[in-house]
Amino acid sequence: MQISISGQHISIGNALQEYVKNRIQEAVHKYFAHAISTNVHFSKQHFQFTCDIAVNDGSGRHIIIKSDSASTDIYSSFDIALSKLQKQLRKYKSKLTEHHDRSKISKGIEATKYIISPYEIEQDDEIIGDNPIIIAEKPTEILLLTINQALMKMDLENFPALVFQNADTSRINVIYYRKDGNISWIDSK
Repeated sequence: MQISISGQHISIGNALQEYVKNRIQEAVHKYFAHAISTNVHFSKQHFQFTCDIAVNDGSGRHIIIKSDSASTDIYSSFDIALSKLQKQLRKYKSKLTEHHDRSKISKGIEATKYIISPYEIEQDDEIIGDNPIIIAEKPTEILLLTINQALMKMDLENFPALVFQNADTSRINVIYYRKDGNISWIDSK
């Protein structure tokens, strides 16, 4: 498995790299014998270290498991993120191994994902129009998933929301985390 460790605004020393590699290999190989890659990214902002972990499971279905955390200690931020990752993997272990035996997730609908700036653009001390400013555009796909598959994908990839085509009804659905911790599900008609 390829392990990539990077840092933003910080230098990653050899001791931290060895610690991360050993812990990641142990944790990931417990759930995926053929994981392709793991990316661990550290950043520092003010007095907080943030650790983001992304694992590509190697099944050919492009499942990526993501986890993140922040702490005042860089080792603690990694340990907390790894603990979250292991919890997700334990929770979905049977479903992930079940899916390894099945064929790939069915193709969905081609779509375009836009990233919109939350800030208003001013020109000559005047706000330009009511239209949001698009800062990025990327082709994506709205996958054909069951409700359980969509919930698992949203949880494993650490998404706040997910748009998908319901495999049972062929309608576009949205699931998202509410502020109270529950999950909402919107089904189009």
